[in-house]
Amino acid sequence: MDLARIPLDEMVDGRGGVRPHWRRLLGTISDLGHRELLERGRQIARALHDQTGPSAAGGLAGCDPIPLLLPPQEFARLAEGVTQRARLLEEILRDLYGARGLLSAGILPPPLVYPAPGYLRMGSADASASAAAGAPVIDRFLSFYAVDLVRGPDGQWRVAADRVGRANGVGHTLENRRQMARVLPELFSGREVRTLTPFFDAWQDSLYRQAGLADRNPGLALLTPGPRGTLWAEHVILARELGCVLAEAGDLAMRDGALWLKTVRGLRRVDVLLLRQDGWTVDPLELEGGPVPGIAGLLDAARGGAVKLVNHPAAGVVEAPGLAAFMPALARHLLGQDLMLPDLRTIWPASDGAIDGAIDTLLGGDRGAWWLRRAADPQAAAQRLDRADGDTLDVLRRHPGRFVAVEAIAPSVMPSIRPNGIEPGAVVLRLFALFDGAQWQVMPGGLARLLPDDDTPPGSPLDGPVVTKDVWVTVEDSAELVGSAVSPTPTLAIRRGQGDLPSRAADDFFWLGRYLEQLEEAGRVLRVVTRRVGRVDGSPRERVELDTVLRLAGAVGLWQEETAIGAGYATLVRALSAVTFDSALPQRLLSEIVRVAAGLRDRLTVETFDTIVHGADTLRARLQEARVPGDPGRTLERIGSVTDSILRFGATISGLTAENMVRSGGRQFMDLGRRVERAGALLTATALVLRQKDVAQRGRMEGALRLMLELSDCVITYRSRYFALLQPAPVLDLLLLDEGNPRGVAYQMAMIAETLAELDPGDGAGLTGTADAVMERLRGLVDTVLAAPQQDQAAAALPGTIDEIRESLRWLGQQIARRYFVVLTPPRAVGGGRYADRAGSRGEPDGEPGTKLGAIDES
Repeated sequence: MDLARIPLDEMVDGRGGVRPHWRRLLGTISDLGHRELLERGRQIARALHDQTGPSAAGGLAGCDPIPLLLPPQEFARLAEGVTQRARLLEEILRDLYGARGLLSAGILPPPLVYPAPGYLRMGSADASASAAAGAPVIDRFLSFYAVDLVRGPDGQWRVAADRVGRANGVGHTLENRRQMARVLPELFSGREVRTLTPFFDAWQDSLYRQAGLADRNPGLALLTPGPRGTLWAEHVILARELGCVLAEAGDLAMRDGALWLKTVRGLRRVDVLLLRQDGWTVDPLELEGGPVPGIAGLLDAARGGAVKLVNHPAAGVVEAPGLAAFMPALARHLLGQDLMLPDLRTIWPASDGAIDGAIDTLLGGDRGAWWLRRAADPQAAAQRLDRADGDTLDVLRRHPGRFVAVEAIAPSVMPSIRPNGIEPGAVVLRLFALFDGAQWQVMPGGLARLLPDDDTPPGSPLDGPVVTKDVWVTVEDSAELVGSAVSPTPTLAIRRGQGDLPSRAADDFFWLGRYLEQLEEAGRVLRVVTRRVGRVDGSPRERVELDTVLRLAGAVGLWQEETAIGAGYATLVRALSAVTFDSALPQRLLSEIVRVAAGLRDRLTVETFDTIVHGADTLRARLQEARVPGDPGRTLERIGSVTDSILRFGATISGLTAENMVRSGGRQFMDLGRRVERAGALLTATALVLRQKDVAQRGRMEGALRLMLELSDCVITYRSRYFALLQPAPVLDLLLLDEGNPRGVAYQMAMIAETLAELDPGDGAGLTGTADAVMERLRGLVDTVLAAPQQDQAAAALPGTIDEIRESLRWLGQQIARRYFVVLTPPRAVGGGRYADRAGSRGEPDGEPGTKLGAIDES
C-alpha cells in the first residue's frame, strides 16, 4: 500500500483517536444525529438559495453543516504563509509590468507570461516608458487576494491555485457563517470561534483609504456582470457589506477622464471600483473584450489616478498555472526567502528541453498521478496524464511549453453529511487576505469546498454551485483580529431623495411595478371571465358580455386568439384551464417578476424579496394544479380560487412596499410603473367594452356599464353613491375623474404627477405637464357625456378619443424612460411588442400599455 496516496483525515489522528480541537464539536454532532444534521443542512441550502431566487444563473449552493476546524497555531502559520505569498505576487506583477527583469534574466520563461489571458497589453507607450525607467506601470496591483490550499497525506498544506482576478467566495463565506449561526446554534454553544466581521470592517476602511479624499465622501462601486452571472449572490452580499453601489458596466460611463455612475439624478463620481469580472473584459477600448460588457476608457482613467481599481485587471497573469513551477526561485530572488506555503509539485515539461525524458519522469510512477493543465490559462480544464492517451502525449511532445503537469495528491478528508450517513469528503480550503494600506490581514476563517469526485482537480475555479463548508478558527485566548483605525470622513450632508439610485435599478423598479400590475390586471380579467363562464347558457345579454370579456382576455394576453368567442361551456373551461400552464401569461409574468426582483436583490428588504420569491413559487404550483381532468365544474372552481390567490399576491406586495419602502428612490419608480400600467389597462378595458355590439348597434349601455364597474372593482363604491341606477356619466366620472378612487384613472394620474414633481420639482411644463394634459382631456370627455341629451349615444362614441388618450399615456411612459433610465444617449425603439416604454433603457421592442406580453429581449 502506498501510504503517500492515503488521504489525511482532518478529524481523526490516524491512530484511532479524535484530534483535540475536534472533540467538543464531535460530541455535539453525535447528540444531534445524522437525520437532524441532514435536515439542518437542507435549511441552510434553502436559505442560501433564497439569496438570489430561482431566476439567477447560479447562486449559493448548500453549506455542509459540519465545519472545518483550524486551531489557532495552525491558522497563524497559514496566515503567515498567505501574507508572504501575497507580497511575492505583488512583486512579480510590479516586475512584469515594469522593468521585466524576471523575463530578461530567464528566471521566468516568457511563454508562461505573454500567452496568459490575464496578461494585459494596455497603454503600450506608457508601459514602455515606465519599463525603461525601471518603474511599475501601476502603483498597486493587489489589494485583495485568495488562495486555494490542499493538505497532502504528509500533513503539509500546499497551494493549489492563486486567485487575484475575482477572488470570489468571500461573500459566500460570510453568508455561510450567518446561516450556520442561525440554523445550528448548538455547534457554537460554549465554543469560542473567531468572528469575520472585523475583516470586512477593515476591508471597507481600506477602500475608503484608497480613494484618498478628504473633502467628500468617496464613491465606491462594485462592477458585476449582472444577475444572470453565477456569482450574483456573492456580489450582492459584498456590495451590502462594504457599502458599495452594485453596478453593471452599462451603469457606468467615462466623462472628462473620470468614472461616473448613471443615476436618476444624473452622474455621480466613482472613486474606487471593486472589480468582479474578468480583467480582459473591463475596457473594450484597450483590451480584447468579451461577452460581458466593459467600460471604454476605464484603464486610461486608472492610469491618470481618477479611479482606483481593486484588484487591478492586469493582476490576473499570476494565476497562470505554469508559474507554480518557478515560485520557489521567484521567492528567493524577490524576497530572499523560501516559500512557507509551497505549491503542489509542478513540472513545466519544456524547462529542460528533453520532453521525452520529462514525460518518462511523469509517467514513471502510478498512472494518473499527474494533472495536465494549460500552462498559461487558469480557466482551461485539466485532465489526467495517462500513458494510454496517445493523442494527448503527442500534443505534449509537439508543444511542451503550452502545458504544465501538477501532482495529483490525495487531498485531506473530513466528515460530511450525506443522505446515507456521515461520510468522508475531500476538501479544498480557500483563505482570503486584504492589504489595509499598511500590511496584509488574513480573514480568520475561510471557505472549504467539497470535491465531488477524484476527477475534479483541487485548483478548479469556484464559479459553480458547489457544496461548501464553514471554516472555524478556534480561540484559546481573548485575541481577536482588530481592524485598522477608521478613516476620517467628512460630515455627510442630509439627503432625503433617491440619492444614488442607478438608472438600471430605477428601470428595474419601474418594470417590477408594471409586471405586478399586469399580473393583477390578468387576475381581474380572469376572475370576471370565470364568473361568467358558469352562466354561458344564460340570456343573450349575458352572452354578449361574456364575449366582450373574452375579447378583453385576448387583449391582455390570456390567450393568443379569440377562439373561445361563441364557444360552449366545456370548450371555455378547457381554454381557461390552458391559461394555468407554463405557456400562459400568469406564469410568464411571475417569471419576469422574480427575474427583475433578483436584479434588485441588493435594494429590496429581506421580507419583500422573500415574499416575492416564495409567493411566486406558491402561485406557480397552484396554477399548474388548477386543472381537474374530466370535471369542468371543479376545474372552474379551482381556477377561481387561483385567481383570488393572484390578486392577494399583488395586494400583499403593494402593502409591503407601501409600509417598508421609503417614499423615494426605488419605491417612486415602482409606483410610477404601477400607475402607468393601471391607467393604461383601465383605458383599454373601457374602450373595448364601449365597442361591444349592444352598445355600438343598439345603444344598450347598462350591461357595458356594469361590466366596466366589475372590471375595475368599483361596484360597491358606485352602489353606495348611486344605488342600482346605472348611467354613463356617473360611471365614467368614477372610473376616469374621481381622484379619490384608487382604481380609477384620475387617481393614477394624480399619483404620477405627484411623483414626477418630487423627482424634478422644476419640471412643471415637462412630464408633469403631460400628465396634467391627460387629465384635462379626460375631464372634457366626461363633461361631453354629462351634457349630452342621450348619454348612451355619447358614451358609445368615446372609444376613439379614449384610444388617443391612451396613446398620450404610452408616450408619457416612454418619456419617463428617456428622462430617468437613459442618462447619456437618446433611446431607440425597435420592433413591435409590449415594451415601448422600456425601449430607451433596455432595447426591448416598442409597444403600449395593455397589449399582450411579447418575447423578452435578453440581450
